[in-house]
Amino acid sequence: MIKLKKRFTILIALVVVLLLLLVNAGKFLTVDDVVQKADAIIVLSGDRGERVEKAAELYHQGYGKYFVISGGIIYNDVTAAELMKEHALKLGVPESAIILEERADSTYENADFTRKVIKSYPIDSAIVVSSNYHMKRVKMIFDRDFKQSGIKLYYAGAKDRYFNKTKWWSNNKSIMITVNEYIKMAGYALGKNY
Repeated sequence: MIKLKKRFTILIALVVVLLLLLVNAGKFLTVDDVVQKADAIIVLSGDRGERVEKAAELYHQGYGKYFVISGGIIYNDVTAAELMKEHALKLGVPESAIILEERADSTYENADFTRKVIKSYPIDSAIVVSSNYHMKRVKMIFDRDFKQSGIKLYYAGAKDRYFNKTKWWSNNKSIMITVNEYIKMAGYALGKNY
């Protein structure tokens, strides 16, 4: 009887822990540093415009001198970086501040190619902007790729209109975003470069 009670207690404890992990799965994906003024703001492709809007807001608040846009080909020879640049210009970011990286097709490539593009500029610090749900993976990848660069990184998440970090199960898109991020983080942990 005592063994049965002990097993039942352990089972209940495991269920509670799993429920807590599940409920907080959306919160775990987000990273939002207290941003500091930096030399550059790096904005990653892959959304509907919220990332550029967040980066432009930071730029206009004086958080960075350079506006670095990373995004490769999305159709034929049109790059995400080109489209994002047009959006940034409409938001008042001066063309003279914009640096383009137009080859990246993954978060890993965003980090690697951006680091290579900005090394010829006087950039010692940068704020990396992506969607809030994407930030945990972005931080993992950028911290590793920029480790030897001497560039200090900060992270700012742009709010995605479909993702709810406290109730990630509240709509189909939020569920898909959350599950997809965990799959990609697992792939990255296994050596895949997404």
